[in-house]
Amino acid sequence: MIKIKLMFDYNEGPIWPNHIDPYTFERSTGVDLIDNDKMIKDLSVKMSNMYFDYYTFDTDDSPCKFDLEKQRKEKEIMLDLLSKLKNRLNELNDGTFEVDDQITNEYERI
Repeated sequence: MIKIKLMFDYNEGPIWPNHIDPYTFERSTGVDLIDNDKMIKDLSVKMSNMYFDYYTFDTDDSPCKFDLEKQRKEKEIMLDLLSKLKNRLNELNDGTFEVDDQITNEYERI
């Protein structure tokens, strides 16, 4: 069974790739139903852009800073998008993958 990991980091997420083509650097989960789904792509882009916006560079004499207050303010928006993403993954799941949601844990701590 393929594990679909939901997690954020700078320039990565919410769905982490299981495969990266060494020549094209194309990222894939290994599940075509997920990789080719427009709704999942759209939600992923929204969530990624939102999370990446929490980072600022070269401000306050710091090369990189994470804006935890902004993340807290937008917590409910992100969790709503996450719920939609997980619902869509559940709709597509034909038993070939399982979802490992680490985003909820991150947001429960803030």
